[in-house]
Amino acid sequence: MTTIINILISAVLLALSAVGTSSADSDWYFTADEIETAYRYQAYFGRRLHNPLKPNVCYFGKSEFTASFRGREFVAPCRFIADTTRHLKLMIEKGAARYLFPLDADHAHLAIPKELWQRKYSKLSVDEVFPQILWEPELVALYHTAEHLAVRDSKSDKEIFQTKDWQAKRNVLGYFNGGPIRILPARADGSAHDKLEQYENVASFHFLAHRLGEIAFPVNGGAISLDMSFDEDYAVVSP
Repeated sequence: MTTIINILISAVLLALSAVGTSSADSDWYFTADEIETAYRYQAYFGRRLHNPLKPNVCYFGKSEFTASFRGREFVAPCRFIADTTRHLKLMIEKGAARYLFPLDADHAHLAIPKELWQRKYSKLSVDEVFPQILWEPELVALYHTAEHLAVRDSKSDKEIFQTKDWQAKRNVLGYFNGGPIRILPARADGSAHDKLEQYENVASFHFLAHRLGEIAFPVNGGAISLDMSFDEDYAVVSP
């Protein structure tokens, strides 16, 4: 993910230098306006994920599609795509996320209850675990948003109240049983919930908005196209 972040940071600084303004004093945190600038670049001119999922058959009545993880193909449920896009849509509508790219939200940790992990999966390899858990009704996804959002002004060190609500909603739990998303209570230091006490983290997946993305969903009167991948993100130039 470092490659994409570096490209987006360069895009932010280049765009802002053109108009002679930038409040970002570090290479890690940016204001809401700066993040929006980088997102516009990514969505139209940026890179795409390597080896994106192609669940086209899911839009034509199929219940399964061919996915891959570490070069190995397997059958995955279309329900995973439907629920994930539902999570992302609700996150945006509820103000927990604004943009689907590294400076805001671009990945999730997949987890299952610890009891289920111990009983069914703990002795399996990662390659064996990953395809199977996608079918589990008790699977959840832990999302982090506002990953690079500046919460304090770089010059005055005062809190930026306009983005306080966005930051407060940055930890989201999504369910794959049709249930609504759950916005977790914010931590005092603003950090992300990397793990949940009652769950075992077992895998991750990545997503990145792009106008040529393989997956699309409607939100707030418009639509978002994005790529999604089960593999660690290595970006490639879009055609």
